[in-house]
Amino acid sequence: MHRTPRSPSPRSPSPRSAFPWPAPTRVPRRRVPLRTAAAVLLATLALAAGGCSRLAWKAADQAAGFETLVRTVEDIEAPAGFRAVLVAEGFTYPSALTWDGAGTLYVLESHTVPIPGLAPRVLRVSGDGEIEEVPLSGPRAPGGDIAVGLTFHDGWLYLSHEEEGGTFGVYRLRPPRGDGEPGPVEAVVTGLPTRGDHDVNYLAFDAAGDLWFGLGSATNSGVVASHDPVNQKWIEKHPEAHDVPCRDLVLTGRRFADANALTAEEGDRAVTGAFQPYGEAGAQRVAGRVPCSGALFRVRLGTGRPDADPRPELVAWGFRNPVALAFDRQGRLHVGMHGADVRGTRPVANDPDAVYRVREGAWYGWPDYAADLRPVSEPEYRPPRRYLAEGHVGLEPVIDHAASGLEAPDPSLLVYATEPHAALGGMTFLPDTGPFARWAGHLLLSEMGDFRPQTDPVDPAERAGFQVERVDPATGRAASFLRNRGSGDPQPASALDLEDGLERPVDVRVGPDGLVYVLDFGVFTTTEQPKVLPKTGKVFRVEPVGGPAEGR
Repeated sequence: MHRTPRSPSPRSPSPRSAFPWPAPTRVPRRRVPLRTAAAVLLATLALAAGGCSRLAWKAADQAAGFETLVRTVEDIEAPAGFRAVLVAEGFTYPSALTWDGAGTLYVLESHTVPIPGLAPRVLRVSGDGEIEEVPLSGPRAPGGDIAVGLTFHDGWLYLSHEEEGGTFGVYRLRPPRGDGEPGPVEAVVTGLPTRGDHDVNYLAFDAAGDLWFGLGSATNSGVVASHDPVNQKWIEKHPEAHDVPCRDLVLTGRRFADANALTAEEGDRAVTGAFQPYGEAGAQRVAGRVPCSGALFRVRLGTGRPDADPRPELVAWGFRNPVALAFDRQGRLHVGMHGADVRGTRPVANDPDAVYRVREGAWYGWPDYAADLRPVSEPEYRPPRRYLAEGHVGLEPVIDHAASGLEAPDPSLLVYATEPHAALGGMTFLPDTGPFARWAGHLLLSEMGDFRPQTDPVDPAERAGFQVERVDPATGRAASFLRNRGSGDPQPASALDLEDGLERPVDVRVGPDGLVYVLDFGVFTTTEQPKVLPKTGKVFRVEPVGGPAEGR
């Protein structure tokens, strides 16, 4: 996931305006209490990515007595013959959902938007709808501030979680049985180098029981910059951080200068090279090592219980931020990646997000190729001159490909490219049987939606994402599977003034009942009137008309 800008302040709710479709039917089936912690402290934080702008938020304790009315949602447009149903709500910036072996739903609250007093939480949604926290406890429990991925495998809940010092790890715990308490957290993999823009994202297991995960890049496009709004969140704490290649590279020697924001000295400038810490540009060669950034890894757990810290094996590299993972019915892994932004000293314009077939040992081109596997030196990716570093008129390679023994990435590995900044979250393949069998083998992609203008000040009014797309991997053709009602490009519910619509779909899964479930991140806007609203995350189910929610 992108680490989102961090800064809330109070707001008043805007009045609801007229909407040209019928209001949702509100026939409650049951009331679902949400167990919450004590009231959190209201605070106002500076917006790292927004200059003088402010983000507005509501107190996280306002939902202490929150109740969910399980109901159909008319604000959301589903495929013909299907409906969207709201099944749980009140989550604070969740990032992933999964089910245990008994079919119980779990939701991970990510804390990627840092609400004061809160932390990442695993929440269990019981069969009668009650929501309770599963403690992350024990001497091996992670101590970091955020978490991203959650999945269940062979009796364990696995999650990717930040650690003390800014590294990331994969941890696991036994889910509670009945009224029993869960066991303590166990470390599976620790110390993964993520002191930068991106993290360890979603997790997946193959048929052999091996764990797969992606580790994102430290920077937007290979170069650290002190005025990059995302780099600014870590550069003072970790000035040594930079991207680490997975093999030795020869560089082209291109240098990128900017005003040094790390010093109070007026006129001080720093010159930085690719794959080097901020202010360093002298390297002609950089050494590779594993684990590296912008790469995909496998941990062989299928042969039995993991040891204290099993070694991740490099599978493929040259990704910017490999977020989503899914295996097709033949057991072939696919990965969804975030493209680059218009920020830093090496900004990239019009870079889409993309889904790839995974080929072991392959290099996928980052940071010299866009997500659609075309060179960033092509004019399409060049932002206006004012966004480029001093002395640069375009985007040229930072790696000497021939001297480094790298060939251009294979375009046949590209399955689909989204609109720029769609922000892929989770993805899943539709099964061969059940209500969605007409699309057997198709991919569902959850798209959180853009974070303009922070990610693209060139076209701040453009919108992308805010939907779940369905993609045919055989043809690369895509269609909207779930989106808010309305003409034109999909929009978040807050922009359309809808009460129950999609805000930022962050994960999508097929549940044990064969139905599609969509996790919504909640209200986080970075547009003209930015706002943050805790406890606006929701879980929707897509079911046939006449399904379990009929009449509610």
